Amino acid sequence: MFKLFFFLCIYTASYNGVETDVPVKEFNGYRYLSLKPISQLLDSKINYLQKSGRIFWQKGNQNIVLTDKSPWITINGKPYNFPLPVIKQDDEVFISPSMLIPLLKSRFNLLADLRDDEIILLDRKIKIEKIVIDAGHGGKDPGAIGLNKTKEKDVVLKISLIVADELSKLGANCILTRDTDVFIPLQERTDIANKKGADIFVSIHLNACRNRNVRGCEVYFLSKARTDWERAVEAKENSVIEFEDREITPDLESIMWDLSQAEHLTESKELAAFILESIVKRAKVTSRGVKQANFHVLRGAYMPAVLVEGEHLSYPECEKKLKDSNFVRNIALGIVDGVKEFIEVYEKQMNYD
Repeated sequence: MFKLFFFLCIYTASYNGVETDVPVKEFNGYRYLSLKPISQLLDSKINYLQKSGRIFWQKGNQNIVLTDKSPWITINGKPYNFPLPVIKQDDEVFISPSMLIPLLKSRFNLLADLRDDEIILLDRKIKIEKIVIDAGHGGKDPGAIGLNKTKEKDVVLKISLIVADELSKLGANCILTRDTDVFIPLQERTDIANKKGADIFVSIHLNACRNRNVRGCEVYFLSKARTDWERAVEAKENSVIEFEDREITPDLESIMWDLSQAEHLTESKELAAFILESIVKRAKVTSRGVKQANFHVLRGAYMPAVLVEGEHLSYPECEKKLKDSNFVRNIALGIVDGVKEFIEVYEKQMNYD
């Protein structure tokens, strides 16, 4: 049960030269915005079913159904899960910025600039600008460890820092989920991407297996694992859950992966293919293909999202290479090249250029 702590302030929302006041309240320590004035500003409609707690937000062919005290919503019949629930109080509906910003972006094709006391809404031409780079593992979670004690968390952080730096030089706004040796829960990583309104999410890892002769790079997108190998890699990466102070029920686990990335499945698969091809070309590694698995870290990402397994730390020769700064840099540059190529193709398709 959410309890209202206090009334915070009034934001000013502006769109196409028109301004309106947006009440802001705090529920259980989280800031929420009133949906009604934003809906009116966009010339959309909100209707309620009092008994069921369902809220209908409609504009044109967009039909968004929210439910009081639930983080689950449906968009044109497809369900999605957000970090925080919707709150209905009297005749007002309040939603968190982590829900509002992705909805405005994906459903209304609007950029939302949320500042200290105002929200500026802008029509947008599809342009990929914000990229979240996620260095896997960290802190108390070392990830895979090679025979010579090389830790995955250290190598992927180096790769991630290079990727972010190089993409920034190309004009991208890169956000790192971590830039030091710190542990971050899996869900927080995609929460960062959603709250920042990211256009792409790339999680960087190294692989390992019992067969120390296996080598090569593979890139994953979120979907149900089909092979024993995909299931094994999925289990390895998802084992990070043991370091977290939370539980996810089996029913929720089985649903979340199918919903959170459904809208971006094709784009995620294409992004994975571009990155894999570029890493193979840059770092001269073996391609193990584009694969799919139900990774916790990709669930809930409302944008194209992939997980890169750069090489096999369990293969002694690869571990030796991963201590070479030039090899590490080439893996990073391969990721950069792949992201760059995806952006060029995706923007051209989406803007009908």
